Amino acid sequence: MKKNKSKNIRGIVVALKANFLIVEIDHKDFKDQFANYFHEKVRFLCTRRSKLDYQGLFIDVGDIVFVESVDYKNKRAVISEVEPRKSFLKRPAVANVTLVSICISVDEPLFDMEQTSRFLLTAECANIKPLIVLTKIDLITDHDLTSYINKFNSWGYDCLPVSIHNSKGIDSVIERFRKTKLTVLAGPSGVGKSSLINYLIPTISLPTSSVSKKLKRGTHTTRHVELFEIGNGARLADTPGFNCPEIVCEPSDFADFFPEFRIQLTKSRCKFRNCLHRDEPGCSINKDLERYPFYLKSLEKMISSRLPYQEG
Repeated sequence: MKKNKSKNIRGIVVALKANFLIVEIDHKDFKDQFANYFHEKVRFLCTRRSKLDYQGLFIDVGDIVFVESVDYKNKRAVISEVEPRKSFLKRPAVANVTLVSICISVDEPLFDMEQTSRFLLTAECANIKPLIVLTKIDLITDHDLTSYINKFNSWGYDCLPVSIHNSKGIDSVIERFRKTKLTVLAGPSGVGKSSLINYLIPTISLPTSSVSKKLKRGTHTTRHVELFEIGNGARLADTPGFNCPEIVCEPSDFADFFPEFRIQLTKSRCKFRNCLHRDEPGCSINKDLERYPFYLKSLEKMISSRLPYQEG
């Protein structure tokens, strides 16, 4: 079967494999004599035109691309164009994300407020509103679960509690994800991201592992980012777990990434426009907020890392 020379065949990058990109194309987008050759979404192993490198265009999972030189028999093609991104999450690197779902476990591994906040801040810095999915809720009492939900609500976030062992909350998670075009599952290792995807999409069978008793945290089972369909045209991204996301932003912008701070600042502005909400006079931020000590410690680290080195 010969290669098709037509252009403008649109697809989405669903995974990276060595130096290749896996592009998924709906058979309806084959506007030629091969339109009836496939009857579902097909994945092609793709390279990229060198002109994209000259243009400085990086391609990541989630990017919408156009392919040409399509080899239908061997399922290979060449990426020739990339659509502008609507959003981009740097770590994990995923383009066109509409929801970041931060998976946090209540136990095994234990909940860590600072670690959770760092994951939330990575989404806030990318201007993508996060959702907290609280996993392994079968390990705690209803009273403790209510306390967690109230805590996250006070931070300004929605929370969906879920357990794959008794199916509690699964329907709510599925409903939320299917209403979202591209959801990224992020969070520390061992909190149950891959287990949740296996439960939601049983045909995938992603590898999972238990939490290390010595380190009290999970081990990495997901090695790369990959997109999976979850129904209604929605996709879900499983991502490698990591335990200490880096916060990259300007100190002057940092407070804006805390919803509970934003609420206060809309009601009452600080006396000085350059207020960093430390000990400045006329600051309107409530210093008794739960995450204020974390904010202050992180802010001081940001400022000190920017100071020029002076030999003592």
